[in-house]
Formats: sequence, structure tokens, C-alpha cells
Amino acid sequence: MSDKESKRRHIQWLKRIRKATSSQPEPARDEESSDRRSLEEWQDMVEQRIQEAIQRGEFDNLSVSGKPVDREVNPFADPDWELAHSLMASHGVAPAWIEDRKFIERDIAAAREQLRIAWAWYGRRLEALKAQEEDYATWREVRAVRARWQEHLEAFRAQVIAINKRIDTYNLSVPLVRFQMFRLRLQEELEALGIPEEWRD
Repeated sequence: MSDKESKRRHIQWLKRIRKATSSQPEPARDEESSDRRSLEEWQDMVEQRIQEAIQRGEFDNLSVSGKPVDREVNPFADPDWELAHSLMASHGVAPAWIEDRKFIERDIAAAREQLRIAWAWYGRRLEALKAQEEDYATWREVRAVRARWQEHLEAFRAQVIAINKRIDTYNLSVPLVRFQMFRLRLQEELEALGIPEEWRD
């Protein structure tokens, strides 16, 4: 569905809400000027209409008023899949793509934590070596520390590549685009840890 078609349907839906919740006739409005309204303005207007309806008491005598919400039934689920979803929920099982996302997020957090620990160690070790007298042994140890940091950086780079492949596979399996995950970007990850540019290669 195009953005224009989506906006047109959204406007019609809001007009129906306005008509149902307002006793006053709606003023005529140019269709193009309505399209230009920002999403926040629409949300504010809908919220205002709901509050006005509450004040008028239009939600006071609903058939479900005072009854607990049935959390077993998902109003957004496809009715054909209702039995499958209820069986999965009763056995504590989630759809495969949800489980995949949990594992991916867990591995991203673990990779970030490993690199954070390595960077903290690297910084502390270099500070300690700077305090020492400069000689051949110190210079050799500085090189060893830098080599070790490079190993950590290369391991993280390999983890990012592997995780991004998993994210690509995950994104193909989700039922809706809004559930997709963004791929990791190495430079952004290193920047978030506060690693200077000269130590990112």
C-alpha cells in the first residue's frame, strides 16, 4: 500500500471517529491540507476526542465494563491460527522468530560486553605502562598490549559479521516489517564504547 493510500485511509478512519464522537458537525476541510498534518497532531486530536467522549460518559455503560480483560484471546491474531497460538502459549512456547530474536539480542549484548571489558583492560594497561620508565621492555610490552587489543577487535568484527548474517535470516522470517532488526555497524558500535578513531582499525 502506498503512503498516499495509507494516509487517505487514515484520514477517512479519523473522520469516522470524529463523526461518531462529536455531536457538532465537522467543518469542511481541504483534503490536501489534512494530508499535511503531522502524525503527532493526529494523535493529539484523537486523544482529545477520546477524552471528550469519556467526559460525556459515552464509555460508562459498555458491555465489558467492570469485567477482566481476557488475555487468552489475541484480537490481532489470525482466527485460523487461534488454536495454534493458544497451544503454544499454554506450553510456554513462542513462535520461532521470537525465540531467534531473543538469542540474537543475547549474543549482541554478550559481544558488546566482551569488547567493553577488553577496551577497559587495554586502557588500564597502557596507563600503567606510560607511568613506567621508557625502555626496551616497556616498549615491547606496549606492542604486546596493542597486538592483544587487535585480536579482541578482530574477534568483535567477526562476531558482527556473523550476527548480521543471523539478523538478515531473522528479518526474512518475521511476519511484519516492523519486527525486523537493524544490522550492526562496526564503527557505530566502537563509537558507542568511546573508542578513539585511531584504535578502531
